[in-house]
Amino acid sequence: MNGDLLSRLVPVLILSAGFASAQPFTQEVDLPAAGRAAWGLEADLSVVPGAYVQGSIAVDGPVTLHLTDEAGTPVRRLLDRAQGGQEFRFVAGAPMARLVLENTDSVETHAKLRLDRIVPTAEQTGMPKRYLSPRIAGLAAGGDIAAFWAQIAREGAPMIEPGTRPDTVIATFLWRGALHNVRLWGAPASDHVWLERLGGSDLWFASFEIPQDTRLSYALAPDVPQFDAGAGENRRALLATVQADPLNPYTEPVDAPDQWARRSLLELPDAPEQPGMTGADPARRGQVETLAYRSAVLGNSRDVDLYVPAGFDPEDSDTVLLILFDGPQYQREEAPLPRIFDRLIASGRLPPVVVAFVDPIDPEHRAAELPPNANFAAAMAQELKPLVEARLARDFVPERTAVAGSSYGGLAAAWLGLTQPAAFGNVIALSGSFWWGPAGWSEDEMPFMSAEWAQGGNRDVRFWISAGQFEDGDERSILDTSRHLRDVLRLSGQRQVFWRNYSGGHDYAVWRGALADAMIALFGR
Repeated sequence: MNGDLLSRLVPVLILSAGFASAQPFTQEVDLPAAGRAAWGLEADLSVVPGAYVQGSIAVDGPVTLHLTDEAGTPVRRLLDRAQGGQEFRFVAGAPMARLVLENTDSVETHAKLRLDRIVPTAEQTGMPKRYLSPRIAGLAAGGDIAAFWAQIAREGAPMIEPGTRPDTVIATFLWRGALHNVRLWGAPASDHVWLERLGGSDLWFASFEIPQDTRLSYALAPDVPQFDAGAGENRRALLATVQADPLNPYTEPVDAPDQWARRSLLELPDAPEQPGMTGADPARRGQVETLAYRSAVLGNSRDVDLYVPAGFDPEDSDTVLLILFDGPQYQREEAPLPRIFDRLIASGRLPPVVVAFVDPIDPEHRAAELPPNANFAAAMAQELKPLVEARLARDFVPERTAVAGSSYGGLAAAWLGLTQPAAFGNVIALSGSFWWGPAGWSEDEMPFMSAEWAQGGNRDVRFWISAGQFEDGDERSILDTSRHLRDVLRLSGQRQVFWRNYSGGHDYAVWRGALADAMIALFGR
């Protein structure tokens, strides 16, 4: 429809006031039935070309909304036979554009036309930067960064502020003075996130809203080299600079030779008790000895450290045997299981516990043996357990035998409970890698371990399963697949399934407490 035809057919009402400003504008009108002669409403839009225009109409009957140029030539149909409430948006292409609202129906209709927003190009600057941390927002608004750093030196880091909900806080991880970048290693992110630089200052930060009962370890990697290589190698490059947070006085292990060998610890006041982690050491303590384990089934050799509690009595039927994977890690300061068991046994919270700390040999053997492996399961049940029993001159029934591990170790524990229930009647899976599936296993299928237990398994095997709240990277995350296995076991009628979700990550700082919680739940007095 050209401008001359439009002017002949359409009675015109000019609505100029308000349209050239950024103020909302509303016009209501009754559009009568007009036969073939369309009744129209025109409004001048004296706006700068490039302005963003947002509007809406509310009509009883079908109407069509056109955008025309100054000559009245239609250039765009914004709405076609629209009814009820409808919105429209466009960018003005020329000054003095017009909106034409037409009722071509055979009945009268009532229409309300509104321009809700006009944003000139000069104001199209994007959304203002929003900061989760109020203190960072204050600095971005012109606060004194030097005074901020002086305060952080007194308070320490991460910086903790009230959260947006009663049960959360805002934790901000900080680094001062990096040239190019800083990366956060560990929770609360499900991946190693990059810190953001505040303008051109020396302040780098990353803020998270986390539960008030959070416990986690972390480290920071300043100026991570980035180079022409695959994504995986560039990701691993953070290991070249990752180190303890220099602003956080709480680090582990305290006797590490340098800052690169330490990790920092964040424990909020409501973090749950970790049984046996603190308290006086008992007068009588267990002993750790080393067994040489040569496996005919696996064709390899390794050391297995054996913790024997103080006053061990081979005739005590209440004694528990625990087979624990990644054994060396669970004897270090970050997870000192021998000291934890000393305290829990001496205090009466646990019966006597013997622990076989299984060395993974090296990363390659660990990756080959801990994911479901029939030979490894057979070796643990038919070689290692009898080796320990021979050393202690007593046998352990499955009801008093547990197998435990974290990550791949948790996956292995669930597999041993499935395939060797005559040896292992209790499974402790801490952040188990239940996302894993064998070659050819589709991600569209049920997680492999869930599927295996759904199809069978000894229903008398008892389970403790736990995962960290921050282990939720994707739909095949450790958190989600651990919950899935929990649900499958319960629906399948498993005798007993304990579940615990910790406010933490994939972390020995969590697992040391989780393992103690698990042993108390399964065997506590």
